[in-house]
Amino acid sequence: MNKNPDIQRIKQNTVLLYLIPLLLLGGNLIYLVFSGQIESVRGYYLIHYLYDYSHGFVARGLVGEVLSRFFDIITDEITYGVMILFDSLLVISSSLCFGKALSRVKDDSFRFNCILFLIVLICIFPFSFRSYHMDFKLDKLLWALTLFAVFIADNKIGIFLTPFICAAATMVNPVFLFCSMILISIILLQKLCDSKFSAKHIVICFVAYSAMIAIGIYGTLNEKNLGFDNPTEMLNYYFSRYSGIIPDDVAERFVTEWIFEYFDSPGTIIKKAYDIYLVQWNNKPIVILNAIFFAVPVYTFLSIFWIDVIKAEEKKFQKFIFFLCLISPVVLIPPIVLSWESSKYFANNIMVQLGLIIYYLANNNQSVLSAVYKLKKRFGNNFVICSAAALYLALLIK
Repeated sequence: MNKNPDIQRIKQNTVLLYLIPLLLLGGNLIYLVFSGQIESVRGYYLIHYLYDYSHGFVARGLVGEVLSRFFDIITDEITYGVMILFDSLLVISSSLCFGKALSRVKDDSFRFNCILFLIVLICIFPFSFRSYHMDFKLDKLLWALTLFAVFIADNKIGIFLTPFICAAATMVNPVFLFCSMILISIILLQKLCDSKFSAKHIVICFVAYSAMIAIGIYGTLNEKNLGFDNPTEMLNYYFSRYSGIIPDDVAERFVTEWIFEYFDSPGTIIKKAYDIYLVQWNNKPIVILNAIFFAVPVYTFLSIFWIDVIKAEEKKFQKFIFFLCLISPVVLIPPIVLSWESSKYFANNIMVQLGLIIYYLANNNQSVLSAVYKLKKRFGNNFVICSAAALYLALLIK
């Protein structure tokens, strides 16, 4: 029996839509590896690869616990390999999600071009692929897990794995709750709405949300029950598993600035965080500049967009979901107040926002598409405004 040539062509095009981002992102990763721009882990983030559960549950201990099952001693070569592994997982998960988003647009070239533009915008963010290879954080793995969860959320069987992926991401680092968690959480809620509140999706949402909250709370509360008398004892124990040498100044900063949270009261932790963040490291001007020149204009634009989406939507619960998309940046407040990495959290959340827009465009949501057309009507024919906006954003992305 002859195969339908149209079906064959569609299948071939779909494969290309998955393959092209894989080749581009994978090629970029290969370049980074051979150009020596991926390094072994060092500094503060090194201890995240040394934590294990030998003294109890550590909030950021999953990666170190897994490594401890295979290696008695962690070397720089091992952490270098882990960096490449995390990058590879991020490339694969991104390619799967980008390919699925593009493949869902069959006839609407405008939607296809919008999604493609947003994908390119995400890929040039510093948090993503261009300069993120210099980052030793566990965020690469968090994003890879999130995107894998997003990819399987549309599968009738695979969606049951999303609560476990969310739980694993929270165990990798509770920072997940302030970062890419928003993307998968809203998508799960959207799937619940689309299913007309089926029992299956209610259970999936309940288990996923409960697991993330419970692990986040338990990990934070259990930090005081690890059995160490002081930060120095804790530092010496975990770094006994590392083959390298920790410089004295780095060891001192671990004790005085980085792992004090496991021993001090909440009030003392907040005071120390304030001293480190605003006084000792003098980061207050950076936060203000980030807010004025980056966060305010970008979030103003996104707020206008989501308000237009909400106005265009008629269903009440769908309006509520879009309202959550609008207010989701409020989760940035705790990490920005207690962390010196404000630019990372801004970029992270904006990637979530763009990811949500891509998701709704790929699924042909008419309210989101209406808001996009509205933007096109406002700015699409104004070359000067669009060029100025693109140049401004390009200058901010470093």
